[in-house]
Amino acid sequence: MARPRTPMAKAALTGADKHDPQRYRARSEPKASKRELGKPPAYLPAMAKKAWSVFADEIPWLTYEDRGAVEIVSLMRAQIMAGLPPETPASFYSTYRMALSSLGATPVDRTKVYQPPQDDDDDPFGFLDAPTQ
Repeated sequence: MARPRTPMAKAALTGADKHDPQRYRARSEPKASKRELGKPPAYLPAMAKKAWSVFADEIPWLTYEDRGAVEIVSLMRAQIMAGLPPETPASFYSTYRMALSSLGATPVDRTKVYQPPQDDDDDPFGFLDAPTQ
């Protein structure tokens, strides 16, 4: 099996694009719009809209470009919220887990999503870092 393709951003960080420039010369990557996920589409059922809102809270890095994938997982979660019948095939759950994984919503996949460092305003010892007069 071939190795997965290295994203351009990673190649630039590691210097791989300078080391092997012909490999990256013809590549182009999509640009993100940086728009927020937004509200669920009007055509989704009510329970799927609730699931959409939960995903928007649980996975804050989702953007407008992720809407199609969020529709799928919202419809699946709506089925789970409504109560699945006992004869639900195991493939439903594995597909759901795979869909969550593609959004970076599992513990392992969450580590692969870039998250800017947060300012820790709740540091109880922050006063010790303040300069003395």
